[in-house]
Amino acid sequence: MRVLMCNCHNSLKLPKLKLGPDVKVEEFDDLCKTKPEIAPDEKVVIAACSPNLLEGLFPGTNAEFVNILEHVFLIGHRPEKAEQMINAAVAKMEKTRPVKTKFFQISSRKALVIGGGIAGIEVTAQLSKNGIETTLIEKTPFLGGTVAKLDRLYPEGTPYSHTLMPLINTMQSQKNAVSLCNTEITKVSGRVGDYKIELVTRPRGVQECINCGKCIDVCPVEIDDAGKSRKAIYYVPTYPDMYAIDFAACTRCGECVKVCPGRIDLNEQEKVSEIAAGAVIVATGLLWYDVSRVEEYGYGRLDGVMKTLEFERAVAAGTLRPKKVAIIYCAGSRDSKHLPYCSKICCLLGLKEAKLIIDRYPDVQVYVAAMDMRSYGTFEYLYNTLREKGVSFIKGKPSEVFRWNGKLAVRTEDLFTNELMEIEVDNVVLSSGFVPDVETFSKLKINLTVDFPVLYENAGLSNTELPRGIFTAGAATFPGGVAETLIDARKASHSALSLLAQKEIETKINQAVVDEDLCSVCRMCIGTCPYGAISVVEDKIKINEELCMGCGICSVTCPAYASQLEGWNHEGLREQIRELAQQGDIVAILCRWSAYNATERAAQDKLGYPGNVKIIRVPCTGAVDPSHIMLALNNGAKGVLIGGCYPHACHYARGNFRAKAREQILKLNLESLGMAGNQVRLEWIGKDEAHKFVEIVQEMNK
Repeated sequence: MRVLMCNCHNSLKLPKLKLGPDVKVEEFDDLCKTKPEIAPDEKVVIAACSPNLLEGLFPGTNAEFVNILEHVFLIGHRPEKAEQMINAAVAKMEKTRPVKTKFFQISSRKALVIGGGIAGIEVTAQLSKNGIETTLIEKTPFLGGTVAKLDRLYPEGTPYSHTLMPLINTMQSQKNAVSLCNTEITKVSGRVGDYKIELVTRPRGVQECINCGKCIDVCPVEIDDAGKSRKAIYYVPTYPDMYAIDFAACTRCGECVKVCPGRIDLNEQEKVSEIAAGAVIVATGLLWYDVSRVEEYGYGRLDGVMKTLEFERAVAAGTLRPKKVAIIYCAGSRDSKHLPYCSKICCLLGLKEAKLIIDRYPDVQVYVAAMDMRSYGTFEYLYNTLREKGVSFIKGKPSEVFRWNGKLAVRTEDLFTNELMEIEVDNVVLSSGFVPDVETFSKLKINLTVDFPVLYENAGLSNTELPRGIFTAGAATFPGGVAETLIDARKASHSALSLLAQKEIETKINQAVVDEDLCSVCRMCIGTCPYGAISVVEDKIKINEELCMGCGICSVTCPAYASQLEGWNHEGLREQIRELAQQGDIVAILCRWSAYNATERAAQDKLGYPGNVKIIRVPCTGAVDPSHIMLALNNGAKGVLIGGCYPHACHYARGNFRAKAREQILKLNLESLGMAGNQVRLEWIGKDEAHKFVEIVQEMNK
């Protein structure tokens, strides 16, 4: 093992270390410029400045970084503390498994795009333009998604065809693009760069269509398709340019076959196929929240209560001509009983429906009831335009929609006037939020609850990329307008293109490794992994290297410590604590992503704290075991601080909540042993909250 120490241009007084004969100590004036050679499998301890800087200077090394600059010298602590910190790091590294370099071959330079809306079409066009063979699948018979169901795109009011048809034509002109309608994924296996995807294509029922329309004339089945009436056999003017049968509604009466023999097959069977892909892009579009769950608004129970899409299609088709309309915002959104988040574009959609009905029927009276109006960016002028046109904006959340004397009525407060109101209208339009496509992501073995993939930013991922070379585009990432959706689609296509341009991916992330001799296959680790990286294969626990992100939570969950993290394990941390913690110390075990950074800010801002505070950097507070805390206390430490990310901001999704649960249990156990429960504290500390860190350790020292 080597110990590399930097005196930062002779400004630091480095300790004289007394280590064993197997440890080589080297001193440098400027590690940043010298950058000594370090073999890939060599264990090193680097004592210098911030690990955040050193990790960039020495990428891929098996190193333990000791911040003697900010944690000792800048805050005026004794040099002996630096010696203790380095000795503890050496003790840790002696017990720590080195991080292996992993290589993943990109076996397939093909892509699969799931979803045929504008995002999926744009991704397919961009990838195929750049030489990537791309298969686009759409579960309905026609491309276009939500945009194809609209009459116009607001705020400008341009026909949807101005945007959609050029996108489709561009995609169709690419020789590397293949589109499959009525098709869904059923099974996915493999890994990044080498996926095998099983597809099922349901029957369309129509072949070699000449678009004469005779089949529609004879079809007896009428369907309400999101506010617009159509037959069981129908046509959407996007792509492909032919009719399709909705077999979920078709009675197979055979009338269409009589007028179009040889081109319609009511007995067509579904087909199963398999394709290979190196990358998968999810572009499944907008999924509305089920507003029938918001019972007080009566959707599905009261005639005239509609969703935004239904209202828009009915008005555009000329089948709905109301005189008074109420548009209710946040129907099921920003509500702890339904969707706790804001879906961002609901306000725009409500304004759009108000503009649509006024454009079509200028004498209509429109009421908009909203807790808040979030007309972000350039949409503010649409809001102002509607105010000028006489739309009545009511600040308040309606409590109920009901029928009174044969009319719909909305009961609401108006915080502008401090009045309770009951408004009689012909129609109520519910502007609801949107939900993620949990079904598709579960097929890809990515577990979502009510959170969109964009919230994976909190897990250190971008808003377009999920683990394993799976990307999201458009509303599958998060709801957005047409322009935002196309921008996000281009970002996703660029990310996928960057991946597929490589021959192989080289990574050196510290990942979990299971000792099968210790593992009893109790399966406790499976449920705790935030990334679904652990499974049972042939009655043994296996770690999927493509999924594991190196949080270390499984290693603490395992009762036998059979699962250990490369570069950071249970025994290594025990040795570090045993060497570092002394009588009267405060041991601060801090998350590397947030709380640890606050300690560096404290030094930079010259905020002093006691020299008996010993800081240990960990990948996640969720990887801290109660035995680590008890060891520090048994060593004489008078307190242990666990510092993590704020709730819902954990780099590893839920690691900080697991740490909180263990802290609460440990406090109860300490009190039952006659010890003070407040010796152990778990605190959420942001990276710039240096004052908070200093205040906490000063309190713990009293």
